[in-house]
Amino acid sequence: MLKNIILNLEVVESMLYYWSSVADREKVMESFFVDVANMDAMKLVQSPEFSEESIRKVLSAIQNRELLSAATKPEKRFWSKNMWIADDVSLATKMAQPVKVLNVDDMVEKLNEKYPDIKQEKIIVHIAPLHLDPYYIIDGQLVMNFFKIYFDADDNAMFEDMPIKDFIFEKLCELIEKEN
Repeated sequence: MLKNIILNLEVVESMLYYWSSVADREKVMESFFVDVANMDAMKLVQSPEFSEESIRKVLSAIQNRELLSAATKPEKRFWSKNMWIADDVSLATKMAQPVKVLNVDDMVEKLNEKYPDIKQEKIIVHIAPLHLDPYYIIDGQLVMNFFKIYFDADDNAMFEDMPIKDFIFEKLCELIEKEN
């Protein structure tokens, strides 16, 4: 039986600081880049083409206003998305606002009703600025790409053509079906 859904925003919070620092041309310690790379959401999406070193290298290059040389496709995409958002920190702040106030507690009951045999007691939903895909389901957790948040004509926060909360519910259903 599912008891808890945890919304993990630690990477978004850290990156808001980073993007603001880059915009203000303030230096960020290299150890910060390694810390970000070692956060749970970032660890879950690492691969041979996108490693802890990839994250450190990209964030360092952006801070130093450098291009990437000999980069993999995921590294190039991560660099591009982070450069874009560092150039408009107000957009990053706007994108973060709806997820900071998002309450997913009501989904616990809905998921237990829909899936009475859920094995997991807790599910973690990570929202983090990622490189390629809109979302990942890994190790019984949902990882969503922060860069895929956008706003519709009525200024509602959207993700993959649906309200963020609806997207999370849909993907948690997918996760549960995959895990059970």
